[in-house]
Amino acid sequence: MTAGGVPYGSESSAVKLKQKWHGPLANLVEDLCKVNKMRTTPACVLLITGALLALSSSSSVAASASASASSDQQYVYSSREPIPIAKAPEAFHEELVLKPMNDGSVYSHFQFTTHIGTMMDEDRFDGASSNLFAHYNLFPRSIGQILHSFEVEELHLTFTQGRWQYGDWGYPLAPSAGTGVELWAWLSDDKRQTDANWKALTNTLSGLFCASLNFIDKTITVEPKMSFRNEGPYNVHAASPDNRDNSTAPPRKLRYGSLPHENVCTENLTPWIKLLPCKSKAGIASLLKSHKLFDSRFYSMAIHVRPVCEDELCRVRSLELVQTITTVFDVARHDGSFDWSISGLFERDIEHACPLATTSKVILQLPHMLEPYQYDFNPKPPQGTYFEGTEDNKVEIAVYDLIQSTKESSPFQLAMTWRDAKNRAIRQSRPGIVAHRYFTGYGQERGGLSIEIHNNNWEQIDILYMDTLPWYLKLYLHTFNLQLHGEPFEDKHGEIVKKMLYQPAVDRARPAVLEMAVTMPPKSLIKFSISFDKVFLKYTEHPPDANRGFDVGCAVITANLPRHRGQIGRGGLDHLRVYQDRESSLVKNKRLVESESSGQGDQDEDLAMDQIRVYTETLLVSLPTPDFSMPYNVITLTCTVIALFFGSMFNLMTRNFEVVVPPADKKAKGKEVKK
Repeated sequence: MTAGGVPYGSESSAVKLKQKWHGPLANLVEDLCKVNKMRTTPACVLLITGALLALSSSSSVAASASASASSDQQYVYSSREPIPIAKAPEAFHEELVLKPMNDGSVYSHFQFTTHIGTMMDEDRFDGASSNLFAHYNLFPRSIGQILHSFEVEELHLTFTQGRWQYGDWGYPLAPSAGTGVELWAWLSDDKRQTDANWKALTNTLSGLFCASLNFIDKTITVEPKMSFRNEGPYNVHAASPDNRDNSTAPPRKLRYGSLPHENVCTENLTPWIKLLPCKSKAGIASLLKSHKLFDSRFYSMAIHVRPVCEDELCRVRSLELVQTITTVFDVARHDGSFDWSISGLFERDIEHACPLATTSKVILQLPHMLEPYQYDFNPKPPQGTYFEGTEDNKVEIAVYDLIQSTKESSPFQLAMTWRDAKNRAIRQSRPGIVAHRYFTGYGQERGGLSIEIHNNNWEQIDILYMDTLPWYLKLYLHTFNLQLHGEPFEDKHGEIVKKMLYQPAVDRARPAVLEMAVTMPPKSLIKFSISFDKVFLKYTEHPPDANRGFDVGCAVITANLPRHRGQIGRGGLDHLRVYQDRESSLVKNKRLVESESSGQGDQDEDLAMDQIRVYTETLLVSLPTPDFSMPYNVITLTCTVIALFFGSMFNLMTRNFEVVVPPADKKAKGKEVKK
């Protein structure tokens, strides 16, 4: 914190303030200290000076506001004129999305969004080195210190238990991840310390969330070249044709790592909840009961930090922290009934909204029914339900404002009942891109990897495929094979695989990375296969349970799907802000600008594309395993021989030998003496 450019924490700050704010202000400060019977100590000077500066700044803001209000004509800023600095306070939003699934499950999505004050005193936004972290109010200090210390510009951390069933559930409203832990971040490379900052970042997050993130070392860390690009409207604007001059922008590096075998439990949830302004004491977060969350079919907990835009031209930027928890409850597992309520799902009630929240909403996405009047829900929203989207993407929404609802009646209640538990007739959502990955071959010496990707759309889809394999699986790129609709396909002209990037593995140093830009024809099935050899590891490199095998992380497919097919649900281009109109308007205006610049001003909005990421299954590979029973046998035999030899020799060397005369011999000797 500073006052007039002078830091508060220094001992000589009072003297510097008197020198900087000389004249009447310095005399006024001394008089106020004397009136309050306080010595003119540095603490008193700092306190009074800060109060005066705050009053002067507020009066100037009020004067400017009144001046602008008196003007009847709205001022329109041109791109050449300087735009005034728009400082906005920190804001916190909480939302809960509930959605019945076609298999009887209930999908719940918690989203907590925290904004730190906006700024526009730089041509570019750098969350790591900017002055946003001068003080903390709603934004968690632990996250801010991590971003500032390790020069992190964008951070994405996800804990996942289970696997999202794309074929049954469609696509989630917010991006999920593969089983285990996934971490990827964009780091500033000004000081050429990306690797050191990445190592420090993983160790710090490991201690903060009580996870094994410190095991993300160089052997499993990669730098994707095509996948995992920057997210958010700010980066959309930064990549526009008008802002391609990156001569002044600092270099940035991407790092990605995952732990597929990492278990997620309560000790990870507790520090995650502590990052919220109201913790779990009030608001939607009061429903977060670990016993119920981890009893679900799918559980995902994520933290996303990124820069975002506050205006259409992206002149005003802010830093956004989004915390999400996604669960899928099997409500019919216990009693066979598909009826559910908030208190039944979470065994808790929402007493009142978080007092620090700007908005607090519960959103119920009603299912697509083939037959009407199959369900009922209570209470009904005061403003009624409404529809969003068009054609297949038309969704009926019920929105509840917790700030108003908890004032009228506490606690908040929401329940859904079905009239026919057996025939629910929910329209099934069919995902556009579905992928499966599995191992082939037999034995513990050689094997193969196969990937099947289905395109269920009637349009041609471009996807990005990224696969990371550990160094102990030696891939042979010349064995790469491509099949289209089950038949071998020779892609001589690059019709399917437009671009391929392959990074070979280095033993005990880095993994193998395979990235491909693939164009999938409509209604197509593409299969890739490649062979590999299994490395014979040292006996010290095997886990304690060598017979279980080694976990191999999932592959990631990034695709742009047409929104009008209704595959994504809501969220549009930006999944991190679900049901926020301001973000959607910014993205819409950005698309209009891009369409006008490309000469496609009449392009329908429904033809826009939504970017999603599809994760395949995690795999388990069995490597050549030494005979660990041999050391056991050797140790057992050696210990037996040593015990017998050492025990016998020790017994002989430490025992005292004495001549003992039997009682019968004593009597015989006595008789001989008498004679």
